[in-house]
Amino acid sequence: MRQALKDRTLDKDPVLNARVDTVMDAVGAAAAAIDSRFARSSWSAILIDDFGLGAAAFPGAVILVDAKFVRRLQLNDDELALIFSHEAAHVLAGHAAAKLSFMADFVGKDKLPTARAALVEFFAKDSYVAVFQPEARQQEREADRVGAAIFLASGYDVPKALGLFDKLAKLETPEVGQAGDTHDAALVRKQIIAGVMAELRRDQVRRSPQPR
Repeated sequence: MRQALKDRTLDKDPVLNARVDTVMDAVGAAAAAIDSRFARSSWSAILIDDFGLGAAAFPGAVILVDAKFVRRLQLNDDELALIFSHEAAHVLAGHAAAKLSFMADFVGKDKLPTARAALVEFFAKDSYVAVFQPEARQQEREADRVGAAIFLASGYDVPKALGLFDKLAKLETPEVGQAGDTHDAALVRKQIIAGVMAELRRDQVRRSPQPR
């Protein structure tokens, strides 16, 4: 990832970039509807060619997206929206701040003078992620829950989006979801997120005015 950013190996496929921009606009508007602090934020999703992660959120309402990952899984727009909603949830929840604090203590502020440099370094080395793992696991679970609300507000199709986890499950190794991994297993996440979305929809129905 760090090398991709350094070399600026951006994926310039116009069709894929147009899709990504359209989905990001919808998810950004949904995030603003969920959290008014982001009402004036200008969200952007940047396609990078094979940086090693599906997607990653950065401060400033920026989401980096692995173009190779998108193509490999043949992601539809609904699945992209779910991924972007999850990453937007990291931004809304301020998770980057916790990573920055960790990197400042672990590496030193003098060696990583900017927030962007610290986050690039964090994602570039598995050793940092491993030490941060317990808090990272909780962050990922929170992002799944908050991301579910953002996704529903975006208007994309729930069943089509949840198919993402079936695709991810096929890529998993036996270690995924265990102590060293930051995410729960894909099918566990699918079940939890589907449950959160169902509960949110029930809440919406209960709050809706009833006909007299």
